[in-house]
Amino acid sequence: ILVEGARGAGGERFTATWSSSLTSSTVKGKPDIETVNTTDRLSIVHDVLEVTSLPMIYDGDTGGVPEIFHFTVRSLERLGVSACVIEDKTGLKQNSLYGTERKQDLEDIDTFCAKIAAGKKAQVTEDFMIFARMESLIAGWGQEEALRRSRAALDAGVDGIMIHSKEKQPDEIL
Repeated sequence: ILVEGARGAGGERFTATWSSSLTSSTVKGKPDIETVNTTDRLSIVHDVLEVTSLPMIYDGDTGGVPEIFHFTVRSLERLGVSACVIEDKTGLKQNSLYGTERKQDLEDIDTFCAKIAAGKKAQVTEDFMIFARMESLIAGWGQEEALRRSRAALDAGVDGIMIHSKEKQPDEIL
């Protein structure tokens, strides 16, 4: 199986897979602005899971509205995905690799936390995990805001936090 045998440049084995919105968009020939719908993305996930037993983490972009995120979590869990990461941005999605070159709007934290709570409520098992990707640094809001928003997401029940930064060194986060 191709995915199971894949190795990094140094010969190391991969221990998980990542289903990104960027790669799903690329496969479909569309921009990475949430133009590929959840059903199409889940079809790609299904295809990958047919050829690997490695855990998969799904990049859920903004997660949509809470009602859609509820559906997404149920569908991912049913397919056998291990975790979903959603970002705290809103509006027309801008790839974070642009950083502050393009305006990055953050979602109201209470709205984002309601989405997390809807996803946690949708879970069938305790095994599935939801992670919050905090975009405060990418949006230029700073470390304190990233930490404040992270605490709120943890209070809403998220299983883990990913503070996103474009910096090559960890100083901005640590």
